[in-house]
Amino acid sequence: MFLTTHRRLLAGTALLFASAAVHAQTAPAPDTQDAQQDERQQRTATADAASSAEAQGNDIVVTGSRITRSEFAAPNPITSFNAAAIQQSGNTNITSFLERVPALSGSRDFTQTSGGNAVYSNPFGAAGLNELNLRNLGVNRTLVLVNGRRHVAGEPNSAAVDINSIPTDLIERVDVLTGGASAVYGADGVSGVVNFILKRDFNGISARSQVGISSRGDAGNRFASIAAGKTFANGRANLTVAYEYNADDRLENDDRAYLRSDRRQYLIPNDAAAANPSLPHNVLVGDLRYPNESPIGAVDVNGDGYPDFNGYGQPYRHGTSAAYYSTGGDDTPVAGFYSGDLAPRIVRHDVNVLGHYDVSDALKLSIEGKYAQTRATTYDYYIGTYGTAISLENPFVPAAIRDAALAAGQTSVAVTRDNLDYGRHGESDLRRTYRGVIDAGGRISDQATYDVYYEYGRTDVAITKLNDILSDRYAAAIDVVANPATGQPVCRSNLTGTNSGCLPVNLFGPGPIDSQALSFFQIDDTSYARITQQVANASVSGDFGAFFKLPGGPVQFSFGGEYRRETSAFNPSDNLIANRFAAFTEPTLVVPSGGSFDVKEAFGELNAPLLKAARFAETLSVGAAYRFSNYSTIGNTDTWQVNGVYAPVRDITFRGSYGRSVRAPNIGELFQPISGDSNFFIDPCAPGELIHGTQYRAANCKAALAAVGATISDALQTPNNIAGVRSGNPNLRAETATTWTAGVVLRPSFLHGLTASFDWYDIDLKGAINTPAPSQLATLCVDQPTIDNQFCRSLTRASGTGIINGYTVEPQNVAQFRTAGADMNLDYLIHTARIGTIDLRLVGGYLHRLEFVGTPGAPATDNVDQPGAPKFNFTISPSWTVGVLTLSYNLRWADATRTVDKLTTDNDPDYAPAAQLRYSELWQHDLQVGVNLPSGFSFYVGAQNLTGQKPDAGNAINQPISAVGRYLYAGVKINTGGR
Repeated sequence: MFLTTHRRLLAGTALLFASAAVHAQTAPAPDTQDAQQDERQQRTATADAASSAEAQGNDIVVTGSRITRSEFAAPNPITSFNAAAIQQSGNTNITSFLERVPALSGSRDFTQTSGGNAVYSNPFGAAGLNELNLRNLGVNRTLVLVNGRRHVAGEPNSAAVDINSIPTDLIERVDVLTGGASAVYGADGVSGVVNFILKRDFNGISARSQVGISSRGDAGNRFASIAAGKTFANGRANLTVAYEYNADDRLENDDRAYLRSDRRQYLIPNDAAAANPSLPHNVLVGDLRYPNESPIGAVDVNGDGYPDFNGYGQPYRHGTSAAYYSTGGDDTPVAGFYSGDLAPRIVRHDVNVLGHYDVSDALKLSIEGKYAQTRATTYDYYIGTYGTAISLENPFVPAAIRDAALAAGQTSVAVTRDNLDYGRHGESDLRRTYRGVIDAGGRISDQATYDVYYEYGRTDVAITKLNDILSDRYAAAIDVVANPATGQPVCRSNLTGTNSGCLPVNLFGPGPIDSQALSFFQIDDTSYARITQQVANASVSGDFGAFFKLPGGPVQFSFGGEYRRETSAFNPSDNLIANRFAAFTEPTLVVPSGGSFDVKEAFGELNAPLLKAARFAETLSVGAAYRFSNYSTIGNTDTWQVNGVYAPVRDITFRGSYGRSVRAPNIGELFQPISGDSNFFIDPCAPGELIHGTQYRAANCKAALAAVGATISDALQTPNNIAGVRSGNPNLRAETATTWTAGVVLRPSFLHGLTASFDWYDIDLKGAINTPAPSQLATLCVDQPTIDNQFCRSLTRASGTGIINGYTVEPQNVAQFRTAGADMNLDYLIHTARIGTIDLRLVGGYLHRLEFVGTPGAPATDNVDQPGAPKFNFTISPSWTVGVLTLSYNLRWADATRTVDKLTTDNDPDYAPAAQLRYSELWQHDLQVGVNLPSGFSFYVGAQNLTGQKPDAGNAINQPISAVGRYLYAGVKINTGGR
């Protein structure tokens, strides 16, 4: 497969240069070269930031700098996509589109914040979020800008922006910049910046509508947008209003046959390997089940913790043991039980107002206003009843069970039931985002301009938990006796007190439970969160041309100051505060939380053009940027960057940067109060897990267990969720990253229309704020050089048995992240007189390093080759326009990633059969055909994942591709003179 893949890559490269040869034979006259270069920049984004201003020959302010310069003189690598590329992809979800950028392949789109993913990533407010993760360093380290300005966060206790709040059709282009951006934009840009530049100056009406559906007739999408604008005051003013609507249908796990319980397989320990070491230690097994629990009831009559009967009163059919699971019998199937939805239902509305009025060259006023509303609804797990005592007075108890319990001297039985008839637990989040910007700018002199703006943003989130169970009412509903007057089952509470409306619930058998009975103890419960952001910024930019000039031109500058204040508050419902919910639906300890910080900053940039249009120095410039910040929470920080650009001739430009960035802890990391949590642990100290860690694991496990009077044994593994707590940490410090980039941009004059860039990046993040998942705590504890570490101090084990019985999750400045790799961007526009225009775009990535170090001195965890972080990936997007017809194709490819981490297979070469150690390569083929009529009317049809690639067999729902499958869509667009 490796050789086949690389032959295909080589063949694609050969095809590219073959087309270059064809173009060279039909190249236009030299005097048309600049015009065609401008057209290329207008039609499609290049390896650097493109804009219509530069297409007219003017310098622009590129992302990553406040200094006006040519895009090819920008020192940092930028990958850009314009509006045409977004539309030709067929994506109405902009995050799904941006995942084709190698640097953003680990981002979270709505398929990763649905079902169980939404609950386990964040217990409150994560449903349907779309968040960008640049370089796989985390969504909190990706700075998202709109028109070069910050945007308010969309998730409580986080700095991450919900991309749902950014309208798809109002985007002019998206710039993705790698490199330390903190010196220019402030904190949070450790891994880089994603800047959304919006369209402005509409003059007319532009509207688009698109509908789509999977080839299986589900996962429907409906999209519509309209923008209307008017230019007036002799061209000095414009007002534009835009509205956008998008709706995505919910997609359930069971909507895909290959994800159902009879088709799913999971990699689990191979019991046969104990007798035959040559066998793989783990194998794929189907029909996995949760032992000793059942959708028809698992009834323990003698108090030994194991079921004797099922809910029908028949002897319980125990499944065959399979590691932590079982196969067959009355046990509950694993597949789909906790995963829930594959995609949530999302309905999104965006209203934007953009306007400006140029009073004079010295005063130009502009405004931006936005209201975005998103409703995301998803369902996750089924609600269970675990080990609940049911009195033998209960008339629902089958006679066989009652007789056996009485013979054992019991007055009650313990019932464990997975209540599939109650419906799934879920969450519905309503997010409302408000954002406004008022800006004043203008020219101070021939050499300087100023810009002053104030920005206010707010996100309100109503977080509704669906089908929550009130514990007191549920206890009443399952405490059933026979009514003395009628002999019928009745809630005991209705006989001992006033009739509360309680209806009896039968835990014996499969149900279904009466909907009126459910409504007595099941409710939808709403909590609220609010996030605010205020930014006041003033800057002056220009050059020193009035005083002196270097051989390459005047020294350029930009300096200014900024004040920013951010707040976040979470107000749980009264039911949550009072702990009224059953422990298996919501955390047992939830309290109001909130916090705020402000920061005052001073910043400056310089760019010194040393040479220009000289012999062997078409361009030579050096630059620097610096920012000083004073936080109300952590005190002072400073960031800086130095950079340089050198073009010996016009055809080739070398560029590089080196600097330091910081990220201050966010509000949730600092101020989140203690709240309840629960999680399932696979104990790394269980005998079968000892070989899967570092060289320290075995000795550390022995020491950790000895401290509580226990030893290594199979009894360490518990099938139950462990109760714990999570909180913030007010003692956090800022994390610091050292970043450097180096690259080359090629614009060969002998291949008109071709631009190619190749860049290397290296980010070393130290003192990183890391909040491990509960399930990672135990592993990190024993995989460090000693057990004297924060992770071990966050766990408790039961005395005598050593079983994990509690934990605390909080962020710590303990980790180091290191990533490095290469990006390639190629854009080639070919004009021909006979067969139209061919536009070829290739964006590729190579991930050389992605490491995590838990504590200083600990071995690095190699995360290269993991899902979301493939070693190689690329997107190739050719389009062909002839007359009114445009044919667009996109291939998204990524190499096969590991199903388990490298450390595990290094320590255990026989971990699993070779076929189970890697997911398949990603081969996503997208195609669109469009017709653009001179009248301004156009229509198009397309398909995503044209070949219908599916996720791999086994425990893979979204690897290497989502479970949606082949997707078909059609759209129309009309433009009556607008942009």
